[in-house]
Amino acid sequence: MLEKKEEPFYKKIWFWIIAIVIICGVASYGDSKKINITDTKNSAKTETKKDDTRKVTYEKFCKIKIGSTYEEVKSILGEYKESKESEINGMKVVIYSWYNDDNSNMEVIVKNNKVIGKAQAGLSMGKADVNLIKYAKITTGMDYSKVEEILGDGKLMSISKTNGSTKSIYLWANPNGTNMNVTFENGKVTAKNRLGLN
Repeated sequence: MLEKKEEPFYKKIWFWIIAIVIICGVASYGDSKKINITDTKNSAKTETKKDDTRKVTYEKFCKIKIGSTYEEVKSILGEYKESKESEINGMKVVIYSWYNDDNSNMEVIVKNNKVIGKAQAGLSMGKADVNLIKYAKITTGMDYSKVEEILGDGKLMSISKTNGSTKSIYLWANPNGTNMNVTFENGKVTAKNRLGLN
């Protein structure tokens, strides 16, 4: 069992950062209309050109590094489509969003003009080959390379770094939509989840 005796996960700042990003990402991916939550001085244009399809890609998502400035992010992705301010455990952050015509998207969390987290939804296609047997082989404490030997290369869904701790979630999705994800903290497996595997 992947259990860890420590303070409840919902009291950790990384939980709230990833939760906000994933909730926002999934909500926007499933919604056909976008609404600006917070007006900013430099609001972005919400119009999307027909030839702008898939401008935001998984490859670009991977290029965004923790610790980058917003200007560095902008040089890769262009101006954001939405931004909203949020407060997590007393820490003020700004969440910037970019999305495609098909509503696949990515979000970047910035604190003091430095990236502390990012997440994506729908940018990568399901090409994995995972099942319950492979799922059962994943155990707490494994590093990514060991997990990769069992499952193949996963797709990064989110990553955040706060208080010196790095938290990431990787997804393995089969073509039929069944999938599993593995959570890593400082490079070691701490949790796993599955959907529809057999």
